[in-house]
Amino acid sequence: MAVMRRGPSFDWWLFLLALALSISGLVYIYSATWVAPDPVGPWVSPKVVKQAAYLVAALIVFFILRRINWGLKPESWLWFYVPAVLLLIALPFIGSDRGTGATRWIELRLFDIQPSEFAKLALTLILAWLYSGEPHQVRRRFWPALLIMLSLQALVVIQPDLGTSLVFVIIFFVMSLFAPIPRRWIAIVALYMLWAGVLAWQVSIPLGTDSNGNARYYQFIKDYQKQRIMAFLDPQQDPSGSGYHIIQSENAVGSGGLSGQGFLRGTQVHGGFIPVVDSDFIFTVVGEEYGFFGCLWLLLLYFLLLARILALSRDALSVYERYICYGTSAVIFFHVFIAVGMTIRLAPITGLPLPFVSAGGSALMTMWLYMAILQSIHANSRRDFRYAGRPR
Repeated sequence: MAVMRRGPSFDWWLFLLALALSISGLVYIYSATWVAPDPVGPWVSPKVVKQAAYLVAALIVFFILRRINWGLKPESWLWFYVPAVLLLIALPFIGSDRGTGATRWIELRLFDIQPSEFAKLALTLILAWLYSGEPHQVRRRFWPALLIMLSLQALVVIQPDLGTSLVFVIIFFVMSLFAPIPRRWIAIVALYMLWAGVLAWQVSIPLGTDSNGNARYYQFIKDYQKQRIMAFLDPQQDPSGSGYHIIQSENAVGSGGLSGQGFLRGTQVHGGFIPVVDSDFIFTVVGEEYGFFGCLWLLLLYFLLLARILALSRDALSVYERYICYGTSAVIFFHVFIAVGMTIRLAPITGLPLPFVSAGGSALMTMWLYMAILQSIHANSRRDFRYAGRPR
């Protein structure tokens, strides 16, 4: 007998919450990049147009891929993992640093690709595949999963991109905690990684001398990354240097009060005091122009989105699908916590984008790829297999 439906195959709440965040992002990016035109008239920055084009492309990909039955095809991780690894390996040779000193992008004619964003999705899928077997199989797969995570992390650390490398760690530990893996194994790995982080902070590898005879060293954690962490602890130690960004972002968010200064009226944002305000520090726009209520509204959207994803994990038909939901929730929560926290000194500056909101095509596309996979999982959960046989 044919498989019957037990409800709508499209999760409108999931889609509308993600769309509301994406459209809100366009509004915030418009404000962040707005410059008063002369003569007075309508003006839209190229970044807003580019982000809108990215959103249209992401929605097209979303509606195409959501019809592919990802939930019943665990081998789909190959379609993301292999290209992501190859691009990360090729990045030092064909990548661009955009003047930042970090080689993270592959520049094409019409758009840029940031492979590390897609690697987050690849890691989520491959861990879901590894952890979806029998308990005794999952325990054996824990160590290969750890090696896969560390290999991706190493490819990202050399860019360098400390923030994204931490996302891989969060995905790994969250999904491992839900898996039938001995907690002492997870605790041992966590302690070793903590020890490795302390060692990376202190150790420098000598690389000889430069053309002027000065000693050269390779640092796992760069000096500017150390300065960001020290500025997080006490920004007033260097208020015009490493602490400047934190102080200015705190001032911007705090100046918004309850209701904000108003659309396009943020003095800190439009005064040029906030760096990369359209991406890393986009939350300062929300705080300054929309105030506490605007911040609360944005965080409420994220809370509802996470609640919807976790509810979807409860209805998922397979363990593989459930782990994808756990990994997706971990990615979104950690990004939101860091992107919001670093503007109000709850977290050090790491440069993670605010999901769906920050400017950037690769980050936006990755989030909508996650949504497409979740939609297919929802569609699977709406099918009634009582007569046709449940999926394996």
